[in-house]
Amino acid sequence: MRKGLFTVVFMVSITVVFISVLAFVNEISRDRIAKNQEIRRIRSIMYACNIFPGNIHETDLSPGSTTTDIPWDVEQLLDMVNARMKVVHLPIPPSQKRHLQNSFLSLQDSVQIFLIRNVNDEIDGYGFNLRGKGLWGTIAAFAVVSSDFTRMIGIDFTEQVETPGLGARITESEFKYLFRGLNLKGFFERQGNQTVIDMVSKKEKTNLEESTNTIQAITGATQTCNGVLNMLNTDLWFYISLLRENQEWLKKSHF
Repeated sequence: MRKGLFTVVFMVSITVVFISVLAFVNEISRDRIAKNQEIRRIRSIMYACNIFPGNIHETDLSPGSTTTDIPWDVEQLLDMVNARMKVVHLPIPPSQKRHLQNSFLSLQDSVQIFLIRNVNDEIDGYGFNLRGKGLWGTIAAFAVVSSDFTRMIGIDFTEQVETPGLGARITESEFKYLFRGLNLKGFFERQGNQTVIDMVSKKEKTNLEESTNTIQAITGATQTCNGVLNMLNTDLWFYISLLRENQEWLKKSHF
């Protein structure tokens, strides 16, 4: 009896010690974790904006590389985002909320928009968050469209739990590169649930070489690709409609 009681007390004591150690480590690591998450977020924003460090270009990266492989100096990265970005909160009028009916975005009365500025302090494009559903869970992305809303400058997938080697390849440069130059003009005249962006099994040219409304699917990752496609067709319609309706407000917010 006493031996059993001693064992129980010993195990409880050990458990308490381990929990206390983990809580302590988590507490002292919290700021570092938050900083690392913010740096990853900024890396994604820079990638989607097609901004790279020094003389690095996307074509210098291997097809399987991800955003974390881009050799940013952290200080340079932070300086760049401060110089080239401005964040505004754009009100969502009731007329635009209908575009959110099939979206996974959780928005109330306003949405965060990034104003992307060039070296001449002119607006080059607009960035925003996308959200959809893949095979296993949420897919989140940061996308940037040109200042006239006619093409996509770039996209990075910031959250995904898809199958490694299949759906998870949406984070790789080879897949994301084909979003650059994607033709978005179809959203100007979209009616109802009409599909504007589509996927094909093989693209002979990139959208930078010949701008189309198609991207190349990942073989064996049909449900992930469908999730990405649904996210694009739903959320881009909302954002482009909202941004076009508020062009003057955005230009004033730039200064």
